[in-house]
Amino acid sequence: MTKSRSPLKKIPAILSIPEKASVLFNHVRKLRLPLERNFSGREFGLLLAAVLILIVSAAVRPLAAYRTIACLVAVLLCFPSIFLSAWRLVWQKQVPAEEISLVLAALLAVLLKEFLPAALFFIFVSLFRLMQGYALLHRDAELDRFQEEKEAYYPILSRWDAEESRHGAAVYSVCFGVFLVFCLIGAVSLVLTLFHLDDPAGWLHSAMIAFALASPSTACYSVLLIHFGTACSAARADIVYSDDRVPEDYRKCRLFAFSKTGTVTDGKYVISEIAPVGISETELLRIAAIAEYKSQHPIAKTLKEAVGLRDGSSLEDLITVNEIPGKGISTFYAGHQIYVGNGTLLDEHGIWFAVPAKSGSAIHVAVDNTYRGYIMISDAIRESAFDALEELREAGANTLVMLTGDVRSTARALASSLNFDMVKPELTPAEKGTAVKYLRSVHGDDASIACVGDGYQDAEMFEESDISVCLEAPPDCTAEVRIFSGDILAIPKSFRICRNASRMLIISLAVSAAVKAILFFLGMLSLAPDAVVLTAVSIVGMLLMVYALLSFRID
Repeated sequence: MTKSRSPLKKIPAILSIPEKASVLFNHVRKLRLPLERNFSGREFGLLLAAVLILIVSAAVRPLAAYRTIACLVAVLLCFPSIFLSAWRLVWQKQVPAEEISLVLAALLAVLLKEFLPAALFFIFVSLFRLMQGYALLHRDAELDRFQEEKEAYYPILSRWDAEESRHGAAVYSVCFGVFLVFCLIGAVSLVLTLFHLDDPAGWLHSAMIAFALASPSTACYSVLLIHFGTACSAARADIVYSDDRVPEDYRKCRLFAFSKTGTVTDGKYVISEIAPVGISETELLRIAAIAEYKSQHPIAKTLKEAVGLRDGSSLEDLITVNEIPGKGISTFYAGHQIYVGNGTLLDEHGIWFAVPAKSGSAIHVAVDNTYRGYIMISDAIRESAFDALEELREAGANTLVMLTGDVRSTARALASSLNFDMVKPELTPAEKGTAVKYLRSVHGDDASIACVGDGYQDAEMFEESDISVCLEAPPDCTAEVRIFSGDILAIPKSFRICRNASRMLIISLAVSAAVKAILFFLGMLSLAPDAVVLTAVSIVGMLLMVYALLSFRID
């Protein structure tokens, strides 16, 4: 038996109504300006009135005789929407060429006594313009949301402009050219009516179709929305592209070169073995930590933590520190010369060193040219590294390469476990840049290469790449793709977003062009009713607008 709810339980909900209404009012007031600019209530009211007039004239039989008048009234009600759009462009010191072509198409339909097609055309064009306004409002709302929730991303997203991207600029140029061609066809048809005044209907009909199909809004707004939607989808996953050209270049990459430390491994080193020679384990660790005192490398931090030596500690006897990228550190401390690094560093100074029996990264220590032992360091593979690399392959990557300073045996074992296609071991940071040059020479100069690192000593590698991807995104990071979450699975996601956005844009432009070509053919040859031709272009445009809005939720 169910119990009836007590009326008293509804009191809190009722009391919260004024507060909810206040929040809603403030939200609407905040959106007032973009609403007035892009989604005017007056225009929507006129459009609704025009639709109701057409419905009533078609549904009520006694009014059938006045259907022509109803259509003319509907045209007049929708005309202010186009007029206001044109006036905004004039106010912004731009030429309202597209609005002029739309008005000419409707006027020619009226001259041809195609009153219903003219009314339907203006209604759907007005609805399409309101849809554009909603799309712009949605874009502004997304940008405001990022300003409030993720301030770090806002300065980058606010600079995005589809017209400045290579793809966007090309599409806009083509759209402008197509618009001019259609307008030229319409103008020539109007001129030819002067030579056929006895029967001008055919040429007026051709001009009407050409002017109606001239509008490039569908393609232009698809580029605008998908372009910005790509950035928003990435930012929602804590991925930021440095500028609006990055997605275009990133989607072309098929070769990915990974700097091992901090990407496929977690960058958190642990000491797995200590092998002193002539001194204690504690002393060996202390010497290595002192030598690495000023270094910010993850291995240096591990050594310092092992002996409790923290940044800010006083080491008065530390005189000189010379950090040799990819090899180690040379330090003069308390009257002793200390070398801490890999076997290459000791080889250069003619110091004998022991080769560890186990594979791994060995940090050798020598004091005054005397070998004092080694410390084995291990770096754990990221939990999702294998899955991330496989997802990257599924997204379209053909070749995965690992670049590392590890010895060959360790590097090969790690690369094999993660299924890399190629591994380049025992590289210094500068040599990683050279390795990227080599990869480009092998795969061709046209090959697009993305390099992935954690932002530490990756400058040379990033400089040689087409797209640089920084996984941890430190404050001084200048990579084109920055992943603030540090999640390795975000690497394939960042690539997949660009590929999917590019696919969406191609589909949108192809459908828009195909529909326009088909409608032009059907309209010119009178193979379809004018009402169908004149309204289909706007209906398809609205559907493509909805499709473009999906780019704000690309996964």
